[in-house]
Amino acid sequence: MKKEAIITIIIIILIFAGEWITQNYTKKTLGKTQDQLRELKEDILNTQNNNSYLIEKTDKIYEDWEKENEILSYYLEHNELEKVNTQIILIKGYLESDTPQDSIPDLEEGIYILDHIKQKEAFNLKNIF
Repeated sequence: MKKEAIITIIIIILIFAGEWITQNYTKKTLGKTQDQLRELKEDILNTQNNNSYLIEKTDKIYEDWEKENEILSYYLEHNELEKVNTQIILIKGYLESDTPQDSIPDLEEGIYILDHIKQKEAFNLKNIF
């Protein structure tokens, strides 16, 4: 009886520790990507930046996102992560077609999706029930 209780407590502690680790990693990763998208938006709104600089910056954001996406896909919904992928690719498409101002709505949607994922994965009573 005592052995089963100890094993159960250890399992519960491991579950909470794993949840805490993934929560922190998710917040850090999604926050970083949100910040990068916000910086890109500011650069687009600043008309002094040329298109090749914006495309390079978008490529960097996409490369970073791909690395993080590989890890996040182990424990987050793939559908949500694919939405972020799609938004970044749409933004890059607008920049490559020399219409950077048209990418602003997609940037905002990408930022919103990342925020939605963070809220959805947060450990609170709303998400438990």
